[in-house]
Order: sequence, then structure tokens, then C-alpha cells
Amino acid sequence: MTEQPEPNRPIGRARIGRAVGKAQTPERAATAVIRNGRQDPTPVFVDPSGARRRRIRRKVYLVGVLLLLALLGLWLSQFLGAARPPVA
Repeated sequence: MTEQPEPNRPIGRARIGRAVGKAQTPERAATAVIRNGRQDPTPVFVDPSGARRRRIRRKVYLVGVLLLLALLGLWLSQFLGAARPPVA
């Protein structure tokens, strides 16, 4: 038995009409949980001199150089051949 559609409901056609209202964007919608204040929070830490950045960058470069030296040592050890015990 097939179901019959409702008599007043158009099937297969969309009705295009005028928009009734305008919804607020989610970024500006008022909620009860979070207040949407316009003030940006003040930064927690600001280093205008850049000393902290330079210090961290130097440490990262040092770690990078040490890793490259370790890789170079590993690479060179591959050319020395297999380690053999001394013949007695």
C-alpha cells in the first residue's frame, strides 16, 4: 500500500519567497552563558624589547647544532666499517 501525500502540500517544488526576518550572526548573538563584550582581553605577557625571543631562539639554534653534530657523527661512523673485536 503506498502512502498518499497530504493534499495541500506541493511535492517536488520549492516555494521561493521573501525572507521574514534577519537572524543575528552567531558571533554577535547574545547568550546567557558567555558575555559578548567588545573589549579584547589584555595580553598576559608582553616583551617589547624582544630579549625573551632572542634567548629562546639562541637555545633552539644550539639544540639544532648539537643534533646536527650527533647526526654527522652517526653518519661518519657508517663509513668506518663494522666494529670487530681484537684478534687474540
